[in-house]
Amino acid sequence: MRRRCIAILIFISIAFVGSYFTSHWWLPSFIHLITPGKVFLHTFSYTELIQLYIKVIFFVSVCISSPFVFYQIWRFIVPGLRQHERKFVWRYSLGSLILFVCGILLSYFLVFPYIIQWSYRLAVVMHIQPVIGMRQYLAELIRWLLTFGVLFQIPIILHGLAYFQIFDVTKYRHYRKYIYFISFVLASVIAPPDLMLNIILTLPIVVLFELSMVLVRWTNHPHASHK
Repeated sequence: MRRRCIAILIFISIAFVGSYFTSHWWLPSFIHLITPGKVFLHTFSYTELIQLYIKVIFFVSVCISSPFVFYQIWRFIVPGLRQHERKFVWRYSLGSLILFVCGILLSYFLVFPYIIQWSYRLAVVMHIQPVIGMRQYLAELIRWLLTFGVLFQIPIILHGLAYFQIFDVTKYRHYRKYIYFISFVLASVIAPPDLMLNIILTLPIVVLFELSMVLVRWTNHPHASHK
């Protein structure tokens, strides 16, 4: 375990150094790719800019290192698992990683740019010149990326609950309206108190629930017969 932790730290350090020396290439695109041309970001001190620079590089280096980290964790736990347990853990880990990346990409290229455009249009209507701080911008960006990455774990969670017969998919139809309401409440907690943003966040949650139900129905029968 100690050897694997050291390997993880070394890999993250290498990724950090590589991200640092190549930051002039990818960092401007990462920040400004989804930012409208008329929106300007501001920092209010030189030390704030340095702190944000280090945080972004560290965040990117951790994302780059995550497959290696998961691989080391997998190699640590696999000796104690049986063959069918290895297949189960590997399948769910791979599916979880893919869905997490899909959630991040959806948030980065679709959801967060729409939020910026919506805020900018409101500022124009209200004749307000917004001063957007770089710290707040990156905090919101990372929050939305992680939020959608976590929300996209819903299919994995529900499929796992159904696999272990904790969740009965046949009873889901009776509780669909309550789940929709809970999804809207959850979106209201995550997003700012704006109806459009709540709807934007509610729709992916509902779609993920429905897709999860389809996935569970397709895979539930083989498990039942296996039992």
